[in-house]
Amino acid sequence: MTLFDFDRVPFSRHQRFTTLSMMRGRDDEQRCYLRYVAGGDERPSLGRLCKLEFLSKDGTVLTPQFTLSPHRLDVDLFSNERKQGYVSFCIGEGELLHIKGQDVSLKFALEGSRYDYAFQHPNGDQCIVAAGENLRLTPFTTAGNAVVEGNWRRDHADNVSLIFSGEQFEGGIILHRRLCSEVEKQSFEEAQAISRQAFFNWHGKQDQSEAEQLATYLLWANTVPAEGALTHPSTYMSKNHMINIWSWDNAFSAIGLAGIDPDLAFSQFAAIFDWQDDSGLLPDFVHDAGASFAFTKPPVHGWALLHILEAYRDSFNSEQLVYLRDKMECQLSYWLTHTRANEQELPSYFHGNDSGWDNASFFDHGGPVVGPDLPTFLCLTATCIARLYCKSEDSNTASKFDHISKQLKDLMINQLWNNKTFEFRKPAQPDLVLPDTSLAQFMPLLLGSDLPREIAGKLIERFNTQGFLTEWGPATENPQSTYYEADGYWRGPIWAPTTLLIFDGLCRQGEIRLAHELAKRFMKTCEASGMAENFDALTGAGLRDKAFAWTSAVYLRFQNVLSKAQLTPA
Repeated sequence: MTLFDFDRVPFSRHQRFTTLSMMRGRDDEQRCYLRYVAGGDERPSLGRLCKLEFLSKDGTVLTPQFTLSPHRLDVDLFSNERKQGYVSFCIGEGELLHIKGQDVSLKFALEGSRYDYAFQHPNGDQCIVAAGENLRLTPFTTAGNAVVEGNWRRDHADNVSLIFSGEQFEGGIILHRRLCSEVEKQSFEEAQAISRQAFFNWHGKQDQSEAEQLATYLLWANTVPAEGALTHPSTYMSKNHMINIWSWDNAFSAIGLAGIDPDLAFSQFAAIFDWQDDSGLLPDFVHDAGASFAFTKPPVHGWALLHILEAYRDSFNSEQLVYLRDKMECQLSYWLTHTRANEQELPSYFHGNDSGWDNASFFDHGGPVVGPDLPTFLCLTATCIARLYCKSEDSNTASKFDHISKQLKDLMINQLWNNKTFEFRKPAQPDLVLPDTSLAQFMPLLLGSDLPREIAGKLIERFNTQGFLTEWGPATENPQSTYYEADGYWRGPIWAPTTLLIFDGLCRQGEIRLAHELAKRFMKTCEASGMAENFDALTGAGLRDKAFAWTSAVYLRFQNVLSKAQLTPA
């Protein structure tokens, strides 16, 4: 199986919204679509613009065979297993889809909305207006023909389409919101060569395995430009379905990007922190059209920044670090002020989505919920802030945040440790016993030597003996639990972020061999099943969205760690 499978992995380019991907349309058939992945993932269309149809000279529908690479998408076209011709795509400068083909016709059939129409500009250019998507498509050709069709119906057009044809045709489609800007109409070969070089320049490696190239490509291609509400270039989780940047996903993407493009890694933090409320509350997610505060996400950013600074010491400059310090100080204030009644209580999550573990077993009775992961993350946030104040030689303020970290750790141990593991509780129902079968119970391992050795030892023993670590990686819910579901989102499947958190926790406890074994198993999973959103814990099969950024980021991080370990003498 090739990992560059166009049925699973969209074709796009760095800092572009223009995307080609296989999706189910209104007829529930899986087809190739031209998409513009702006506007967020709440829209039913998910940016679908046009269904692509590949036709013979006599109008017969041909069977496509796709070959995906980072810089181009090639389509061989067959009728009765006999090749009839081909079409190729690449993405040029700006939102410009380059096209060339031979011996076939290529039809872009507009999906359709209430006021779609097509017209011819006074300068002779044709234009399609996808009104529901607030987008215009202007075609051009340098060889062959491009014809726009549609049936006028009083105040709109039905069946709007664009057809490229000719013995050989070459041209493209410019996607734009307002007037079509003048763009350099490079040849197809020039455009794909520039894209290929841009990808290589970005990652800078001569040789990559298929899995490494896929992970690198997804971080590159899943990135959209700063536009609208996006104040920085932002790495979306995917250009399949998850077309937002979420406020804990961003931290894991930043870790994967830090060794390739530190400025883009910083942008992942800033794209979210620029939307921070005055209270310190972070949005659940941001996209070009706005932000949502219906939920928030766990405060992993202090841990992530510490991780980046330890692995890639000079990733961020002093101005960037002051920005992040101030934003995290405000973030810490939100959790300590607004999610608990007083300083003797632990902060809480109001909803599973706030925790990032949306439907985890410890939210089986709703929220608010108190658990060990949140105070652990806040301890690390305070520690990170303290270290950043130390860098600016403000030891008094640094001591204040070190004290906050210690207070939170002591509260967590006193209130949640039961001499076997850390519990989850509902403050409103103190006698209710919540499940202790989630991987989240092991997050305090991240505290390293600040966690008492006796507690750390019991947690590690529990992790080793309870069956959490499968052949493919750490399950988010114990496979022996009654709550376990093979495709249960946070009730069983293996996820990249939690795998990295457990890995780092084990490393901080000195369990290097076990941590590296965990990383190897996760990498094996990705190499077999691609960079999926999550994986079946017992079979390793990829689940849900199959082209995910944080999976790619964690794969590359593990590769970096393990390659360095191989070079280090025992």
